[in-house]
Parts: sequence; structure tokens; C-alpha cells
Amino acid sequence: MHLSILDILIFSTYFIGVVMFAVIVAARSKTKSAMDFFLASKKLPWYAVGASFVASNISTEHFIGMVGWGFLYGMAVANWEWGNAITFSALIWIFLPFYMRGNVATMPEFLERRFNSTCRYIYAIVMIVGLVIAMLGGVLFAGAKAINVFFPGIPIWASIVVIAAAAGIYTVYGGLLSAVWADVLQYCLLMIGGTIVTIYGLYYSGGFENIFNDLPEKFIVFYPPTHEMAPWTGITLGMFSVGMWYCCANQFMVQRCLGARSEWDGRMGVVMALISKAFLPFIVVVPGIMAFYLFQGNISDGDQAWPYMVSKFLPSGLVGLVLAGLASAILSTLSAITNSSSTIFTLDIYKSIFRPDATDHQLHLVGRISSIVIMVVGVIIGLIFAFQPGITVFQLIQTVFFYIAPPIAAIFLVGILWRGATSVAATVTLIVGFVIFLPLVKFVLFPLIPVLSPYDNFMHHTFVIFVLSIILLVMLSLFTKPKTKEQLEGVIWTKSALGVLENKKGKYGGIRSLPLWWSMGVGLIISLYIYTNMHGSRAIWLEAEKLAYATSEGSSARLQQRSELAAKEKFNLWTGKGQILFMPAKDNDSITFTVQVEKQERYRVDLLVTRGADYGQFAATVNDQPAIMRYHTTKSADDKKITVINHHADIFDARTSPSVNSKTSIMGGHVMQKISLGEYELPEGLSRISLTAKNIQGQDNNIGIDQIVLVHTSK
Repeated sequence: MHLSILDILIFSTYFIGVVMFAVIVAARSKTKSAMDFFLASKKLPWYAVGASFVASNISTEHFIGMVGWGFLYGMAVANWEWGNAITFSALIWIFLPFYMRGNVATMPEFLERRFNSTCRYIYAIVMIVGLVIAMLGGVLFAGAKAINVFFPGIPIWASIVVIAAAAGIYTVYGGLLSAVWADVLQYCLLMIGGTIVTIYGLYYSGGFENIFNDLPEKFIVFYPPTHEMAPWTGITLGMFSVGMWYCCANQFMVQRCLGARSEWDGRMGVVMALISKAFLPFIVVVPGIMAFYLFQGNISDGDQAWPYMVSKFLPSGLVGLVLAGLASAILSTLSAITNSSSTIFTLDIYKSIFRPDATDHQLHLVGRISSIVIMVVGVIIGLIFAFQPGITVFQLIQTVFFYIAPPIAAIFLVGILWRGATSVAATVTLIVGFVIFLPLVKFVLFPLIPVLSPYDNFMHHTFVIFVLSIILLVMLSLFTKPKTKEQLEGVIWTKSALGVLENKKGKYGGIRSLPLWWSMGVGLIISLYIYTNMHGSRAIWLEAEKLAYATSEGSSARLQQRSELAAKEKFNLWTGKGQILFMPAKDNDSITFTVQVEKQERYRVDLLVTRGADYGQFAATVNDQPAIMRYHTTKSADDKKITVINHHADIFDARTSPSVNSKTSIMGGHVMQKISLGEYELPEGLSRISLTAKNIQGQDNNIGIDQIVLVHTSK
């Protein structure tokens, strides 16, 4: 895309300015010890903790990957943000009080205090490998790829090096202090930049009510347990395994809390992050839905949605500001990964294993050197990703963390809540969880046991590993010797965690009350769940391949999987296993889907069909009633004005799409089109939806159906 001089100036000023700001913050700090480097002198106020907690977590995985998921699956993706009401609450009320009261510097250190040094070393190694390989290298590559959309003249490898250098300079120089205060600035930028895109998208989409009415299926919050990407069971149960680890036992996230100036500041910072998470779906999910409404005829891959929206309707100047927000998300995450990995290496490996008598100066030096080495390794891995065509970095990051999390989450959760959990049991559980449970669940249980195969999803895998790890931990603990009560002092949960340690004189009551703001945050998320579900519950989302269908004699149909097109072009639009591809032999050949209607009501019947050069024309009927098909396309002007054009026709032509041939599209040869067949009174029982080929010419006359959506209109 073309950036104006103003956009380039704003972006460049930010990029240089944030590095200078972080370096100046570190230079003005009077503290130079190793603990200052790793824990920011323990002087961070609550708002810095909260801003850094959010900024560290938000990266290209959200602005590119999560917006892309929103394009495909809608608000169900918001569960990844709103579900933090559970995990953040666990951090606030269960874990964080004991981390801070015990003066813990790293999560592996806490494991040693609770169990033994073996658990500490295993977790330290797993964390460094997981953070550096899967996340640091992945975020560098994905960030460079996103920046490349706006600066196509800069090679991805060069972007990787520049981004790493920018984040590395202030992280190596100032440690956690620089990283956190840079995050405060970056939190503001990424929230402002994301909000700007949402506001413009809402304006051109006609507002929320218009989207609610046209795309109610995108506001389904919970999909069935058999859903391939967002089953409600996997999302809900996953919060107790992956979420519990990622938010409550992950150095990458918790370290900024450990640097807080007080226990109240650390916990209130998490409350601020919780409230921020309530609004984040409107920045990283809703834009995907709006992109589907506005640009479904221009986009062949949901991951293209956010950059495309920015390029199509933001004026000069705002593009640079939004791009600065994207860069903020990248830099904050890179800085957090580097600092936390360096902290674990220095304190849990170097000091604990190799130099127990290391001086403060030596630890400080090793912290800086290891930060440089870690960033260099991340750059190398990012460059390897850059030369591997077709690699899906977001899936790599999600998969790695979903599979390393369960055993760790199990021993942290059970360990802090149950005094009887033993060191031997925890050690065995960690080893067995990674070496036996993981391959057993992934390659044996779900693929080979018929009752489990419909739920073969990495989120379900994770929860089963988590449950097996808890069972093993409890069983082994019953036959091995636990630590004494004195040895476990300060690492087992007690009711004292419900209060703030410094609140003896009522300092944190009233408007500063931790329970007050926490309950407001949780209440806000629950309200958003209810409000969203009110709109999503109107829609019944049906994958075409799961419906019974019949074709007229001489024609044929089959399941066409997404990989068939993805191998030839950039395509990632069909949900489920793929689409039903109908291949008519002559005019008036038809395919009829049979839909089970649970209750007689008035419904609007919508289809999601494929458009492309190898598709043809068709008419439609619902229970033998002819349909007038309604759909819309979008026209973009040079002045960045967006116009939505409504169409209606007796015959839909999947070959003709103004957007497909538009020089402004960023697509391969195929896109999707949402079509409404109109409203019908459907009786209880079976209803028929038929598509009939018309005006067949040559050989390319396919009809592709991905989804059928029934929308209640009588409510």
C-alpha cells in the first residue's frame, strides 16, 4: 500500500521516540543492581503494571491473527479475551499474593520453594525454549510480515533485524524498568490506533445495529463442542489449563506484577488489565466482522482483513498513527519476552546451577548479555521462518503453548491449593505430562477412540492432558511424603490472600477498593457476554458438509477441503472441513440440502457461497418457493470513501464480481459472498433449500456452498 509522507513521518517519529523514551527512563533511574534490572526496583505503580500487562500480551497475533479469526468465526473469538475474567481472577486472589509476599523473582523459583530444584530447572528450560523459539522468533517474523504490508519495499529479513534492534536497545539497557514504561506509552498507542479502525469500520458499516441484523451468526459466542476452531467446551475448559498457566504461572506475564511497588499495586494492575480485556474484542475481533461485511469480495484470507481496512478508509496521518499502534504491540511483546527469558536464564540457571555465589554486578552483566543472545537467537529463528513459505506462525505459537501448558498449570494450581502435593509427584507429573501424556492424547486417544474423534481439537487435547496430570499428581502424592507445614509456610493458599497485606489501616478501601474494581470488571465482561449472545442466539449456523444433500441425475457434488485451494493460492475462508462443491452437467441441474428445523417460526435463510472464475450462475428455492436473492458489494473511491451497494436478483452469478477483478483487491482467485434468500415460515421438521444451475457455459459452472444460516425473525 502507498503511505503518505505524513504517515511515514508519524511512524518514524514514534519508532525512534519510543526507543529514546525508554532509554532516558532507564538513564534517569538511580538504581543499578541486578534486581533493579529484573524487577524495576519494585517501584512500578498500578497503572504501569496494568498497561504493561496488556501491552506485553497484545501483538500481531491479535491485530492480524485474531482479526482474521473474527473475519471467519465472529465474536466466539472474543472468548480468548473475555475468558480472562477467570484466569486474571485466579492471579489476583490465589497466586499473586503469595508470589509477592514470598519475594519471588521468577516462577521457576516459586516451584523450587513449593516442590524442589528439579521442577525449577525443568520449568526454566521449557520456558526459555518455548518463549524464544515459538514466541520470540514467531512474533519477529509475524511483526515483520505485518510491517511489510505497509512498507513493501523493505524486505522481511530487514524488518526483522530493525524491529529486533529497536526492542533490544532499550530492553538490554534498562531491563524491566525501560520495558514497562515503554509499554505504558505503547498501551495508549495500540488502544487508540485499534479504536480508530473500529470507529471508521462502524461508520462505513452503518453501525452495530446494521451488523447485528445482517450478520447475527458472527455474534454467536459459543459454538458446539465439535467446532473445529472455537468449541465452547475447549474454550471454557482451556481457561483452567492454558489460561491458568499463561496468566498465572508464566514469567512473561507475571514479571511486571512482581516489580510493583506494593501488593495492592500489583493486584490492581491486573484488575486494570481485566477491564482492558473487556474492551479489547472491539479492537481485535469486531474489525474482522466489519471487514467481512464491507470487504468480503476483496479478501481471500482473513489475516489480510486488518491491514486492508487500514489501507482502504483511513486518511493520511491516521494510517501512520495506527501503524505506530501496530508497532507498539510488536515491540512491547518482544521486550517482555526478552526480559523474562533473560531473567529466568540468569536467576534460575546461571545463578542457581553455575554460579551460586555470583555477585550482584555479575548477575546484572549476565542479564544484559543473555538478553542480547536471546534476541539474536530470536532473529535467527525469525529469519528461518521468513524462508519457509506457507508457515502459519500464529498456529505454531498457539500449538506450542497449548501443549506445554497443562502439566505446568496442574502442578502450580494443585501445589498452591493443596498442602498434600509432594515434590516427587510434581517432578514425575512434569516429565510424564510432556513425554507420555502429550503424545498419548494427541496421537492415540483422540484419533483412534471413536467417541473422542469428533472432538479432536488441540483445546480438548490440552484439557485432557491437564486432567490426567492432576490425577497423576494427586495419586502419587498419596503415596509419597509431603513437605512439613513449616517448609510450606508462605507457599500454600490461605484466606489471607483475600485481603491486601498493606491494608491494615484501611488505606485501600472506598474508591481504591480492590474487590470493588475487580467486581466491576467481571460484571462488565458478563454483561458483554449476555448482550452479544442476545444477538447471536437469533442465528443457527450450519456447515454445509454436515447437512444431508442430494443432486439431480447426471450431476455430482463432493466435499472440497480448504487445503485444495490453499495449496494453489492465498485462501483461508471456508469454515468447518471445507465447502460442498456442486458440479452440474447441464442447465437446471440442482443440489438440495435438507435442514432440520426444531421449531416452526419465521426464518431468514442465508447462504455463504464461493465466487471465482470457475463458478457459474444459479437460482434458489426454499421449500419449492422461488427466492429473490439479496446481497451487497462495496465500492471504494480514490478519496477513501466507502459505498455499500445493495443488489437483488432471481439468478446469482458467482462468476461476476466487480471486486474480484478490481486492482484494489488483495486476493487470489476466490472469495466468499453472503446471500440472503429471504424470509420464510419454516415448519417443524425437514425443510429443503435447493440451488439450480442456470445458463451453463463451457465447463466452469461450479456452485460452492460453505454455510447455511437460519435467522429467527419472529422475535
